[in-house]
Amino acid sequence: MLTIPAWLDIHAARRGASEALVGAHRRLNYAELAQRSWSMARGLHSLGVSRGSHVGVLASNTVFNAESFFSIAAAGGVYVAYNWRWSAHELAEGILETGAELILCEAGFAPLLTQALQILATDAETLPAVVVQGEEEEALRAAHPSSPVPVTVGLEDPLCIIYTGGSTGRSKGVVLSHGAAMANALNEIVDCRLGSRPEERGLIVTPLFHSAALLCWLLSHFVAGATSVLAPKFDEESFQEWVESERITNTFMIPNMLRKMMDVGALDAPVFRRQLKAVHTGAGLLRMPDKQLFADVLPSADLFFRYGLTEAGPMVTRLRSEDMLDPRVDGSIGQPYFMVQAQLLDPDDQPVAPGELGEICVKGPSLMSGYYGRPEETADALRGGWLHTGDLATQDERGYFYFRDRLKEMIKSGGENVYAAEVEQTLHLHPAVLEAAVVGVPDLKWDEEVRAAVVLRTGATVTTEELSQFLRQRLAGYKIPKQMVFLGAEALPRSAAGKLVKARLKQDLGWIA
Repeated sequence: MLTIPAWLDIHAARRGASEALVGAHRRLNYAELAQRSWSMARGLHSLGVSRGSHVGVLASNTVFNAESFFSIAAAGGVYVAYNWRWSAHELAEGILETGAELILCEAGFAPLLTQALQILATDAETLPAVVVQGEEEEALRAAHPSSPVPVTVGLEDPLCIIYTGGSTGRSKGVVLSHGAAMANALNEIVDCRLGSRPEERGLIVTPLFHSAALLCWLLSHFVAGATSVLAPKFDEESFQEWVESERITNTFMIPNMLRKMMDVGALDAPVFRRQLKAVHTGAGLLRMPDKQLFADVLPSADLFFRYGLTEAGPMVTRLRSEDMLDPRVDGSIGQPYFMVQAQLLDPDDQPVAPGELGEICVKGPSLMSGYYGRPEETADALRGGWLHTGDLATQDERGYFYFRDRLKEMIKSGGENVYAAEVEQTLHLHPAVLEAAVVGVPDLKWDEEVRAAVVLRTGATVTTEELSQFLRQRLAGYKIPKQMVFLGAEALPRSAAGKLVKARLKQDLGWIA
């Protein structure tokens, strides 16, 4: 496998005039991307960046951010993705924890970074240097030639540090190597056909500080020689504008984005049928009613579902478009990617039989090197040579996996295990339900009481009694939520990755102190 610096030169020679990056204010072809990346790499070296140096990036979905990623890789440095939704205190913690020597900052986030550095000044002996997007950045680039830097980057060298979604606890910095990132990109290209169509143009609407956007979309399209289009925000109106103006052929949306688009009829515009060839989704639930609706709205587009986590690089399993409407695998997260081994293990790390519940454990070249600065947590997660995901699933005889729940979110009620994801998936089968979140709430009688927050589709009506009856036809009685509340979609608290934050939901609803 080749590293990013090698691919910069290969694409500059083979596809120099083809568009590589498109953003709201800039577009670059592959020749320009290589030239600017090598110039910035030289500039970074002049500021002391060397092989293995940590370079923080605080930026949204912009060409500046994408260029920074490729430039840092070309310099041999490590791209550290900071979440621009963090508070100044959280950003200061991230900078301190990862030991960034330099930070590349989008102009609009300069005030946030200034606040964070002021906080950091009380705890750190030295502060990182800062290069702000605009005149400062361009002057640094212009002062140095665009020839490759004299640094040899290997597949084992760290490429990036990406923070986990943090939906069940404090985020951790995950270190991923050049080899891990390339293995994931090849998995995407082989198994999900990213970059396989002529003039492939992928729209990135999820944040680049998460692995799905950075490694599954930006890097995979780059390796395939396709075009990455970076949308600074996501809403129905701007999404249609990007698809139409930039001739978008594929995109990734988390399920609640996709459901909302279909719920309000935003995908009914003719441009989507004309342009979109594939939509990919993951990091949430998608059941048959939503899949059937997608097929009705966009009959000529492929739909892919994928499961993964940052620690895995990130992808583990995928449900291909040809499986989507197969009722035998409804609710499945699919089969392992091309270069991924996955198995289910019991608490003693022994394999379980088909149909039995176990923890998803993963092996392959795309796995993380570890959690940055957390050797004990790394050793625990990677014990026995397998990444222990903390996710529970079953597997059928054909090798399809069925996600059941996070280990940390399993509900213990009346001596029985209740898997919140199972109840949520069943609620999603009801035609009136758009979103559902199931949680356990401390209870003196039952240990934990099962409760649910439900969002209905536009114009739909249903009562708590009707939903309970619907569930009783499909689930054991102890799994039925003893309390249900109906909320608007905006009331479901989400992480920056779009995942439900159940601890915050319980606090918002007064279900925990």
